[in-house]
Amino acid sequence: MLAMVAPAAAHSVIVLPGASQAQSVNATANNFYYNVGDTANLYLYIIHPSESNFAEIAETFNMTQQVIYPNGTIAPVGLTRSSGNVSYDLGNDTFVTANWYSSNIKLDQEGVYYIYSAQKGYDDSGAQTRERGSVTVLYAGNSSTGWDNLKKSGLQTGAPVLLYPATDARGVQAGTSVNFTFAGNMSFFAQEVEDAKDVLDPLPVEAAIYTTPSQMKANGAGIHTLLHVKSNSNPTFSAGVTAAGVWTFMGVNQEGEIGDDNYQAVYVMPVLAASSGGNDNGNGSGNDSGSTEDGDSSIPGVGVIGLIACIGIAGALFMRRK
Repeated sequence: MLAMVAPAAAHSVIVLPGASQAQSVNATANNFYYNVGDTANLYLYIIHPSESNFAEIAETFNMTQQVIYPNGTIAPVGLTRSSGNVSYDLGNDTFVTANWYSSNIKLDQEGVYYIYSAQKGYDDSGAQTRERGSVTVLYAGNSSTGWDNLKKSGLQTGAPVLLYPATDARGVQAGTSVNFTFAGNMSFFAQEVEDAKDVLDPLPVEAAIYTTPSQMKANGAGIHTLLHVKSNSNPTFSAGVTAAGVWTFMGVNQEGEIGDDNYQAVYVMPVLAASSGGNDNGNGSGNDSGSTEDGDSSIPGVGVIGLIACIGIAGALFMRRK
């Protein structure tokens, strides 16, 4: 099933790599590939990915981060809150102000690194009202060692639900498709909605391509598609990634115009430009995280908005803006 809808998205925890904060907001697919021995500088935002619409991260937000190394070890990562904010012009007299958390990870093992970040919120009584979990994948060197660690041990991070590619997605290029699987307690998504059945079966899934502030100002919002995946004990779907860039896939607890998007499982994945020969994208030696010039970052036109092909889709598409 192919779907075309106008761009919209839910605020999500998104981690972008970059040599600096300014460069992280221009992150492209190449920036997720490193040499062994590099240090990855990471910047955590709360954002509508397709609209570059940043939200404030309040000091009271409970932000945590962990890394799953290629050898399967899981370790906490220290987060540093930004000392100030940055304002971005999105065009049409629209401005957003961003703050962030930063971290860094030494990539001293060859293979696949998974960065799990989470935002938890509570009301005055101490009851939990929000949990937005997000996984960002990084690649070091030429090996795919540890690509299945998220599947095997990702729930050991404490994530209630994880969304991950069912196969090794290292070096995936535009014009292909990727199979995704959910693992964990699917009833996690049934919180804060009127009818849990409408969330659990089928489950709403958003797919969005990250749009930088400068792209938003020049071209408008990027691709966003919301679909329903037929749920079972481990829901799966197949997504066609027709454009190069930074893609986000997220399971959310929405039901039409009712409910909220406070309970999420997100996966952030680079999609490289289709190879024309003679480039080293995806082989671990082409990292240019200090660069903001990359053909992968262009906003796709209308011809690629019909982008998501899904297996086992039930229900109708719907759109919701926070």
